[in-house]
Amino acid sequence: MKFKDFYASDLNVQVLEQLDAGYAKNMKTMLDSIQRGPWSKMQKKRQKSSILPNICLYKSLVELGVSKEEAKELVKKRAFYRAGKAHGVLEKMFHLPGFPKLFRTIMRKSMSGTDFWDSNILCDNKEEFAIDITKCLWKDTCDYFGTPEICEIFCLSDHVVFGNIGKLDFKRNRTLGMEGDKCDFLFEFKKTSNKR
Repeated sequence: MKFKDFYASDLNVQVLEQLDAGYAKNMKTMLDSIQRGPWSKMQKKRQKSSILPNICLYKSLVELGVSKEEAKELVKKRAFYRAGKAHGVLEKMFHLPGFPKLFRTIMRKSMSGTDFWDSNILCDNKEEFAIDITKCLWKDTCDYFGTPEICEIFCLSDHVVFGNIGKLDFKRNRTLGMEGDKCDFLFEFKKTSNKR
């Protein structure tokens, strides 16, 4: 969906008409920048697919005269919309027999042996999966582009993705992107659904 369609009720016509073109131009510049940066091939791929879109959208909105506060809220709106789609898929998956075990396997593999995080798994059993993250590609990329305030949106999106699932409790007290010393993820698995 084009930004001018997604934000049709949020922005004036002048901004809407220029937003998609401005975003495309800024994205090209940012992609060129990460090619020259200290990133691995795997990191660049993740940045392009999952991180740069929010940063680029924010910068494009600000360039078009939207205040930083409003631009951040608009980026958050789109990020939460996309996170809601991921939530819907994950919620359905938790209805499959044995999915918590598969979920732990996926989390274990995605959190270790990659260029995305420095992490330490604290607990991994049928009741819970807990992990501390002390370095994060999302935070590093936001800092690299001078937009540390945007990292908070990635952190909050996790609550949209993992929250309100009957067989899963997601807890986190702090994140690197919200001025914490680490991201302390805790997933608790429940045998029965108690969805409100």
